[in-house]
Amino acid sequence: MPIRLRLALGFAAAAALFFAVGGWLFAAALSSAQLGVIDSQLTAQLTQAARYVPGPARTPASVPAARATPGEYLIQVIDAAGQVYSSPDAGTVPLLSPGQLGQARRTQIWATRTIDEEGTRVTAAPLSGHTGWVAVAAVGLEAYHATQRQVTRGLAIGGAAFVAIAGLGAYWLARAALSPVERLRRQAAAISGRGDDAILEVPRTKDEVAALAGTMNGLLGRLRSALERERAFVADASHELRSPLAILRGELELAGRPGRSTADLAAAVHSCAEETDRLARITDDLLVLARGDAGRLGLHLQETDLGQLVGRSADLAASRLAAAQVTCRTDVPAGTRACVDPDRIRQAVDNLLANAVRFSPAGTVIVIAAQADGPDLRIEVCDQGPGFPDDFLPHAFERFRRPDTARSRDDGGAGLGLAIVQAICAAHGGKATARNAPGGGAVVTLWLPGASTDPGRCALPAARSRGGRLGKSLPASRPSTGSAHARCLRRWYDALHSWDQQPWPARQRAAHPGNCGAS
Repeated sequence: MPIRLRLALGFAAAAALFFAVGGWLFAAALSSAQLGVIDSQLTAQLTQAARYVPGPARTPASVPAARATPGEYLIQVIDAAGQVYSSPDAGTVPLLSPGQLGQARRTQIWATRTIDEEGTRVTAAPLSGHTGWVAVAAVGLEAYHATQRQVTRGLAIGGAAFVAIAGLGAYWLARAALSPVERLRRQAAAISGRGDDAILEVPRTKDEVAALAGTMNGLLGRLRSALERERAFVADASHELRSPLAILRGELELAGRPGRSTADLAAAVHSCAEETDRLARITDDLLVLARGDAGRLGLHLQETDLGQLVGRSADLAASRLAAAQVTCRTDVPAGTRACVDPDRIRQAVDNLLANAVRFSPAGTVIVIAAQADGPDLRIEVCDQGPGFPDDFLPHAFERFRRPDTARSRDDGGAGLGLAIVQAICAAHGGKATARNAPGGGAVVTLWLPGASTDPGRCALPAARSRGGRLGKSLPASRPSTGSAHARCLRRWYDALHSWDQQPWPARQRAAHPGNCGAS
């Protein structure tokens, strides 16, 4: 049911209820006013009751005539014995019940009774100067009931017209008020159908509808940005995966040509293993980023010695540091501990250290520093290289973003390292920032709020994920099919070295070194 129809029906129902209550109050007030007038007139008629008291001293000729028309009011005088003396039309039967008669001997009363199948208003009071006597005055209510019926009929007709007009008016107003919303809906449908950069027209009324249009334009802008990022991500991922896959395909095609020697086959398998490792690294990095986007990058929080953690990263990079003729120095105050996921933090530090080694000139020093900053923890990796290009800094943590100097696939990686660093920081509730040092070189800072103040939270059995939620502990990484394929190719590579030194039956067995499925 449309909103405008629901609003019209609701307003009509409310108007009907309001009019019904108001009409009832009006009819009740009118009835009370009419009965008040009738009672006052009956009270005045009681003063005429003395003329009907029998006695030699009183005759009808000596009593002033009543102001009311004869027969309009009924007047009775009832003595202490119950004898009735009445006007000509009042009859000899008391107009009061025995109970009412007993009350009337003490004080004035009013009552509505049905006499001869007609409603009659009756009042009675003690007769002055006659102990135990009661004066009674009554009048028919035909005029009263006629007035009430006429008023009820008028209220019913007027109420129906009022409710109909109110409902139609509410429908028109609701339609006029919701027409801008309907216009926005049509514009939104047209935009979604076209898929262009059009926006909704914002009314100049500066009301709720204008605010809604502005909010929807903001939402459309964010959706377009997200869609553009997704398309760019898919395109970049496809580009990064296409190169190793093309190499794998070429190597396998060459290996399948006749006349290839054992050395050629071994070299092909070795090249395929390297490309498979690259595929495995890219897919693992993409999996980490996907979990970070979904808020499911599980963390195993532990009270960690930061000095040992960064020292381990430096030790593992010793061979690369030596090859690049670069030294690495750690700057962590003794006893610096924090509640973090050591595997994830070391993964972030390893990524930053790999980037620093790649861009640092020979003979320079890379510094890995970690220290508590009040309740927070800061980890910085600084190098003495050329630093980040100015136009690259705003996009440093976006996926597949690489500076121009790192476009080489062999030297620049896939452009996911800094994005993974940001995802790990976000999972800890913090963030990563990049800047250039005043004296030259790049500085990447990891800011982890509250990591150094509450080591007790590391005792929690569940992993704390992004946003502070507690959930089922997730593994830090998942074995990838690419790693399994790499192991399989290495097994083929090792088997080829001894293949031509074996007799033919042994060669057949060596040609099938085992299942190449994921293990």
